[in-house]
Amino acid sequence: MLSYLHGYHAGNFADLHKHAALWLILTHLRKKKKPFCVIDTHAGSGWYDLGSDQAAKTGEWHGGIGAAQAGKNAPEMLQDYMDHVSRFDPITHGREYGVRDTDEYAGPFYPGSPFIVREMLRDEDELVLMELHPRENETLYHRVKRDPRIHLHKRDGYEGLVAMMPPAIRRGLVLMDPSYDVKQDYQRAAHSLQSAWDKWPTGTFMLWYPILEDGFDADLRKSIGAIKSQGGVLCAELAADHGGAKGRMRGAGLLVINPPWQFDQDLDVIGSWLAKTCKLPGPGHHTTRWLVPAE
Repeated sequence: MLSYLHGYHAGNFADLHKHAALWLILTHLRKKKKPFCVIDTHAGSGWYDLGSDQAAKTGEWHGGIGAAQAGKNAPEMLQDYMDHVSRFDPITHGREYGVRDTDEYAGPFYPGSPFIVREMLRDEDELVLMELHPRENETLYHRVKRDPRIHLHKRDGYEGLVAMMPPAIRRGLVLMDPSYDVKQDYQRAAHSLQSAWDKWPTGTFMLWYPILEDGFDADLRKSIGAIKSQGGVLCAELAADHGGAKGRMRGAGLLVINPPWQFDQDLDVIGSWLAKTCKLPGPGHHTTRWLVPAE
């Protein structure tokens, strides 16, 4: 199914948690001169206009990036990312960022994972994007086509990830952020990550998932926790104790294989602040735990 459009949810609390974690990993990768690659299996359209009709219909960003930017005493490592978001303005870049004269924008803007990574790429680094949704893929193509470091594929992210393993640059990150609009996505995500890790056991893999009242996240944690990586498997969740109506998201989680050193501590500080600052369905909390301890 290709019904999901992230524009309705961009910049919400789950996006902040996921993208702050992404920023931490990218910061770590940049510490060494060796090149790195990032593979984003469900890339979306690249960046989002929070003043659009889509964003206005849900207003979720007000309880996410909006609340965080209005909050006080943000952790330094999170503030660095939020400063990037505050500066992000594709209009100033024009055609380089896919802005077309025929389009109308209201702003403010929120960068999706492709443009978070793009900000952190050096000349020798690479970003591989996959997006199967026809309209999202077309939009993303116009937004990244002028950057030779970025390679976009219109293909299924689950299948494409395994086919690309191992990458030519053997240092880097896989980000998998499916829509989960069908329950089979949970099984496909677990199988794809397992198969990819088998071929690239030294890579870092980060899988995002929703926490629902009637969700399948327990099975997903069990499946990824069976991957006995030497670098460990970390689970980090930002959630409310309850989410109200059946099928509604009450939180979001990340499963990270081979996370960087001290990533768990840094993300827990960030997640705890987000739990107090952002709007969740109820009183929120953040937890981190090792499903597989690092050796």
